[in-house]
Amino acid sequence: MLIGLTGRPGAGHNVVADYLARAHAFTPTHLITDELVDQLSDHHVVVTEIRDHVDADILTARGGILVHLCDPCLPDFGPANGIVLRDIDHQVTVTVDYFRAFDVLDRVIGEAEFCGAPA
Repeated sequence: MLIGLTGRPGAGHNVVADYLARAHAFTPTHLITDELVDQLSDHHVVVTEIRDHVDADILTARGGILVHLCDPCLPDFGPANGIVLRDIDHQVTVTVDYFRAFDVLDRVIGEAEFCGAPA
């Protein structure tokens, strides 16, 4: 399974990637163009920085799911740089305790695995 994170700086990219690594055995990497994404194509990978629509298109072509992180303490204008969320993508609000965000991420992963997203 491939998940790409997008959102404003400070929205919790690294905390979410760390949670996915600990709770669901994801391997974090910084960019979708990192060689690690190709090397681990049959493993769970989370990309911490989907920067623009080009990165999002690469993620989509590889069967990935985009997760837009929102922090209610920061102004959020939705995905930036031409990124468009699809029906299978998700917007997750990240609060100080992260509990709700982790709960939503658990459901996203469960739903994707149930629907047969590439593992």
